[in-house]
Amino acid sequence: MSARVAEAVGELRKSLAGAVVVPADPDYDAARRCFNALVDRRPAVIARCLGSGDVAAAFDFARAHDLQVAVRGGGHNPAGHCVLDDGLVIDLSLMRTVDVDGEARIARAGGGATWLDFDAATQAFGLVTPGGVVGSTGVAGLTFGGGIGHLTAQYGLTCDNLVAAEVVIPDGTVIQASRDENSELLWGLRGGGGNFGVATSLEFRLHPLERVVGGLLGFRGDGVAGALRRFRDLAGRSPRDLTCQAVLAVDESLTPTVVVAPCYTGPDSDPQELLELRSAPGLVDDGVRAHTFLDQQLVFDSPYGENRHYWKGHFVRELPDELTDELIARLVVLGRPPGGVLIESLHGAPKDAAEDAGVVGFRPAAFNVSAMATWQDPALDEQHIRWARDTGAAIEPWSFSGGGYVNYMQADEPIERVRAAFGAEAFARLQALKQRYDPNNVLRRNQNVPPS
Repeated sequence: MSARVAEAVGELRKSLAGAVVVPADPDYDAARRCFNALVDRRPAVIARCLGSGDVAAAFDFARAHDLQVAVRGGGHNPAGHCVLDDGLVIDLSLMRTVDVDGEARIARAGGGATWLDFDAATQAFGLVTPGGVVGSTGVAGLTFGGGIGHLTAQYGLTCDNLVAAEVVIPDGTVIQASRDENSELLWGLRGGGGNFGVATSLEFRLHPLERVVGGLLGFRGDGVAGALRRFRDLAGRSPRDLTCQAVLAVDESLTPTVVVAPCYTGPDSDPQELLELRSAPGLVDDGVRAHTFLDQQLVFDSPYGENRHYWKGHFVRELPDELTDELIARLVVLGRPPGGVLIESLHGAPKDAAEDAGVVGFRPAAFNVSAMATWQDPALDEQHIRWARDTGAAIEPWSFSGGGYVNYMQADEPIERVRAAFGAEAFARLQALKQRYDPNNVLRRNQNVPPS
């Protein structure tokens, strides 16, 4: 931190209702930590905001002292966009309140709320919005990249359920985005990433949901290929009340495994589709049962800040046997468990949204297939990153568009792949929005859309 910035920090502290953290403070290391332990950066200033006024003041400070800006909501992005070296972090992690209007079926979440915060608040009313599958994920970040989770088939993508937002743009202006006010900005927030401003409040449409039948089914050994194909076929023809995901991996002995995560919300206590999954070959663990949606949201976990991550993936039109065989073969290449391959179904409600509902170029795809390298030893960085890149390249022949899922893309993605993620027409429209709300590209630590 320069001496000039250090001298001015006192003024920033006076102007914020929240807190300011600098390298000399005892809570600095905790405040700069993000989900991906591969990312280790040291910002000059962290502004822990409590409202839109604090965010505007932080933008003013960054502009006055020529500091680059990063924005932290949940901090869960694998690219580590939420933290930077020598710049200013606008940290929303203290803004986690979720207010629910049960009668109107609307929830309003603070810009730093996580899905654990959100689901706990909405489930108290027997209501939900489709969100992520790891509780520490930020509500805003997931929404702005699309949002795939346990209720995708039933209620669509997370961004499909965003109805309004309060946004602070880089010049400090506070803007409301809704169907009736700045509707083009709302369109851009529905999948266009954090390119236009900092969302301090987001409003979502809610849906009634009291219970689900869900959990995990584990398969191992020679039956894994057959179980994976059973999952694929079932996802493709499943009713709208069943979302299914799968994680393909190997254990320490390099024996293939697959975990399938169904989430059924229909009226049957023992639906036929789950009977079909259970009858697939190689079943070794059956944890599927009737439970609350909060229980379903706990079936997957990814510890915050403990593991190193590097992810590469593609949306695909189909999941043919050739691709599933290739994925299984790729998992033994390292000679140790490399992490896994996540396969997310996009069947059902995502296909129902109007073409102009948001910036989601992947709706026509059948699955999102992501190679997720996960490890802890820094000495293995190069090997695991290479594995993820090579596995992503192996998936590419089946790619829907050549672009990836904005929420999973790493920081080293080329602009061509970012453009492909949105589609050329939508990308041009996003550039016009960027020119209007952030013409100087202050918010460029994201899957960036440069101003037109």
